[in-house]
Amino acid sequence: MMPARWNNRLCPVRPTDISFDISDSSECNSAGPKAWISVFQRSSALRPLATLLACLSFALCLRAQSTPTPPDPPRDLTVLILGDSLSLCGFGKRIDEKFRADPRVKSVFTYCTCGTNPLSWLKEKPYAHVQTHCGYWSIESLPDSHAIKELRDTYGMTRGHSPKSHPVPKLEDLLAKVQPDILVMQTGANLFGLFSGREKVKPGHDAPMLRKYLVPFVKKAITPPSKLRKIYWVAPPTSGRVSGEVQEFVFQQTQNDIGSVTHLIDSRKLIAYPYKHMEPDKEHFIGEDMNRWTDKVFAEIDGDLSAQPWSSVQPLTESFARLAPAETPVSAPSATPATASLIVKAKLVSKTEPIRREQLLPYQEFLVGFVYDVEEVIAGEYGEKQILVMHPAYIGLRRQSLGKFHIGRSYELQLRGLDGSIWSTVKSKDDSGRIDLEPYIRIQDEARYPKSAR
Repeated sequence: MMPARWNNRLCPVRPTDISFDISDSSECNSAGPKAWISVFQRSSALRPLATLLACLSFALCLRAQSTPTPPDPPRDLTVLILGDSLSLCGFGKRIDEKFRADPRVKSVFTYCTCGTNPLSWLKEKPYAHVQTHCGYWSIESLPDSHAIKELRDTYGMTRGHSPKSHPVPKLEDLLAKVQPDILVMQTGANLFGLFSGREKVKPGHDAPMLRKYLVPFVKKAITPPSKLRKIYWVAPPTSGRVSGEVQEFVFQQTQNDIGSVTHLIDSRKLIAYPYKHMEPDKEHFIGEDMNRWTDKVFAEIDGDLSAQPWSSVQPLTESFARLAPAETPVSAPSATPATASLIVKAKLVSKTEPIRREQLLPYQEFLVGFVYDVEEVIAGEYGEKQILVMHPAYIGLRRQSLGKFHIGRSYELQLRGLDGSIWSTVKSKDDSGRIDLEPYIRIQDEARYPKSAR
């Protein structure tokens, strides 16, 4: 813009004003800017320049008007979301909606099943035919449509409603059917059950125990013909029923074992404990805190997806070699009662009292720890003076009678290690403080695991 001075004020005169004898300023027009314009017009040196600037101005204006708005990015991504009971509390539905509203996403398939751990989603034993009987929710995109197919069966849908049993969908089938580009895996809280209620960690024992629940799932997820390019592993928010040491260990071990292949999200940093609408188990919650947690998880995922062009993201099948190797081979959990690896005669010296039924929901099985003095090793090998045995206190939400076990009385116990048992991730409690003792379970109780949950 070229200023012309009039009465000691600057009046704006544009190149187009020079050519067409106009000005936007009424003050300058009324005061006589045409006289000033005529000075420029009389200058033979400036007239060609003014004409050129006017033409350029019109050309730029026309170009701006004729340039089309860039089209929206194609909706070509498919997202698979898997979650446990925390997803049933609202996380699953809300993050499903977030992805469906994302212009990069074509279709979303969400499956939330209560009581699951990563191995529950695989076809391998003992979870090949496992069912969830404490809650299920699926939301599936329909072909060539924005419509969805939704099935919800959770506690409290109607007054007094309890969910039926539902098969846990299998990752192998979903990868083949859905062919997702992105997997969101919300899991981890049920792995706390591996610690049998103890507050301290035994790294040499607990690290390989956790690894066998993490690495097989991720290996299956990235094995060809999988199309996955991103796995977002959503670790659980703070639990009020598990020690901070155990929670930190589970997170760090998850990072060590699968962090090279997955994008691990530490939910403890996203939402503060205690929660406003928390269930009696001090782990599940609903309401605005659940929404806030979900929104922050999605924001982290969105930021990662926006950090680079999708075309530059390589398939995860090429990352197979980066998975942490299983340093110590560990047998897979077994649903079939194994032959007793240890038979002892032992005297009961302490019992842990079960929690109340309302504290257990939405879960239906629960273990408690009994400590015995070892009097005789009948079969197998055992070198400790005491032994920790986990007994079922609830099966199918029904309280089990433990009154037949009397402190001071001796029993012959046919045992196997709890590690490797299908009971290993069931919620449990042990007040003995004997973290140095490996937990065992009776062979008779192993067989009592509900068939509807296998």
